Amino acid sequence: MKQLMFIISLFFMAITANAGDYKYLILESNDGTTYSMTAQGLTLTFKDGNLVSTDGTTIPLSSLAKMYFSDASGISTLSSTTDESQVIIYTISGSVAGIYNDLSSAVANLTKGVYIIKKNDGSIIKYLAK
Repeated sequence: MKQLMFIISLFFMAITANAGDYKYLILESNDGTTYSMTAQGLTLTFKDGNLVSTDGTTIPLSSLAKMYFSDASGISTLSSTTDESQVIIYTISGSVAGIYNDLSSAVANLTKGVYIIKKNDGSIIKYLAK
């Protein structure tokens, strides 16, 4: 039933939004993880209960909370790395890249790429390491 509702919502999104007007498709899972994909040339397929994108990102439909088009990728730079609370770093594919005692040591250890940073207070930061 949930899959049927998801497919119906995709249909209505296709009617009300032209992906060509937006730069990114944002997918958000039930745990708050956000995936940002370039909308141009993007193809989504459904296989074995999963949503699969052109770039190979695979998300179980049962964990998908919402999806929407946006002009912004949702990726930001950090204004400060002085936060002293523990952080967990995730890769874009959802794998844990590291657990650090503070944000500054986490950022210092990141190689070039896009990461999700989850802080102890529950906040999530999408981060582009350059």
